[in-house]
Amino acid sequence: MDKHGIRTRITEGKKEIFDPVRCRYIACTPEEIVRQTYLLYLIHQLHVPKIAVAVEKQIIYNHLVRRYDIVVFSKGKCLLIAECKAPSVELSEDTLSQIAAYNSVMQAKYIVLFNGRQELICKKTDNLYLPCEKLPVYSQWTSEQVNK
Repeated sequence: MDKHGIRTRITEGKKEIFDPVRCRYIACTPEEIVRQTYLLYLIHQLHVPKIAVAVEKQIIYNHLVRRYDIVVFSKGKCLLIAECKAPSVELSEDTLSQIAAYNSVMQAKYIVLFNGRQELICKKTDNLYLPCEKLPVYSQWTSEQVNK
């Protein structure tokens, strides 16, 4: 386990990283390290219950099968969708378009782009997504949902 709580192992000469949501080891790629770092941040810092998180699930967008990185739910509603990229991938209009497409299906309260170096967070206010500095803890997300 490293200083961030990430568990890794070597199997048949290949490095793997443990996913606490899927409860299994995954091939350790730069993007996967970013995804697991963000998952641990959500779980340990923002107190998101693992049961409320889905990782790398399929959605249908424009008759095409796509896979989102991280989604957080509460009571069947999507509160957050996060798209993780390798540190070498700049956050750009292309990455924003990708998460916007996924979100047209998911309708999350928060959308996040994260590449391990930069984080872009937007919060839905009325019918607009506006940038915000940081995510609140999970209990605040769920209380916002109740108060809507």
